[in-house]
Amino acid sequence: MQQKNGITRVLVAEDSPIQRQYLTSLINEVPDLTVVGHAADGAQAIEMTKTLQPDVISMDIKMPNTDGLEATRYIMSQLPTPVVIVSSLLEDDVELALKALDSGALAVLSKPVSRNHTDFNKRQCELLTTLRAMAKVKVVARRSKFSTQTLSTTKTQRATPEVLAIGASTGGPRALHRVLTGLPSSLSVPIVIVQHMPPEFIPGLARWLNHVTPLDVKVAESGKVLKPGQVVIAPGDQHLLVEKHDLDLVARLSSADYGQDYKPSVDVLLKSVASACGAAAIGLIMTGMGDDGALGLLAMKEKGAYTFTQDEHSSTVYGMPSAAIKCNAVEKSVSLSDLPSEILKVL
Repeated sequence: MQQKNGITRVLVAEDSPIQRQYLTSLINEVPDLTVVGHAADGAQAIEMTKTLQPDVISMDIKMPNTDGLEATRYIMSQLPTPVVIVSSLLEDDVELALKALDSGALAVLSKPVSRNHTDFNKRQCELLTTLRAMAKVKVVARRSKFSTQTLSTTKTQRATPEVLAIGASTGGPRALHRVLTGLPSSLSVPIVIVQHMPPEFIPGLARWLNHVTPLDVKVAESGKVLKPGQVVIAPGDQHLLVEKHDLDLVARLSSADYGQDYKPSVDVLLKSVASACGAAAIGLIMTGMGDDGALGLLAMKEKGAYTFTQDEHSSTVYGMPSAAIKCNAVEKSVSLSDLPSEILKVL
């Protein structure tokens, strides 16, 4: 059942009665969202998804009996429905939340703060905006599909890449997991990543990817030399740039205002790579909402760098890749399954 009269129907899955009531009150304060059901554990969430057919699910991760991770896995495979993980910041909860994202959940948010907290308005707005946006995502149980579409070619001699720069948003953790798992620890270039995500979850994302992929994954530190086989992820509240110091590529973090809607910004990262490396780079825009990264990828393409996007079929949300294609920034659109091999071909 899809939205009726423009009202988004939300199922809240949360084992704490107090948190359940609080989430419901926050959601029901606005006229275009309404809570249609409450689930106290994952098993109830599954059953209520079947019967209520909500537009979006707010899913706690730590629940008795069937937890949020198991429920998300089942829902995404059998009852495709947008799931937003609303989690505490405990380290084990963060790991479970990231596993849920890898299983198909669309976004992760920290649990709401109290009404007298200085960040209350910001957090409530983030919750409501995310539920609205994710409810519009068409979620399907996807089968693997292998396709690579060449959109433009450069016939001149290509430079050997010195760095791989990646931008992702909604669906990104799962996509990053798939790509990084397919690359060897002996990779000849460093990888720099901007993933749109609440800042408090970025360290957990880096730890998780470091554990489940063959590469050395860390949160970026300003002034650190970028080394082959190393992956650095932008902190959630600072821009990540790449600079060239003599023969070394160096990460730089910045809180400056670059006129972007996002911090960190994929555009800021890719434009810095274009400036530092010219043609000797690979740019990749993966699944995500919005258009961040399109102009940065175009800057890389104009310098002669390799520019790829994740294809529509394998993207959770096709906004960012589509925006890059529309501005003629893309050389190849590649399925998620094929991306590691396409990257290795040009190294």
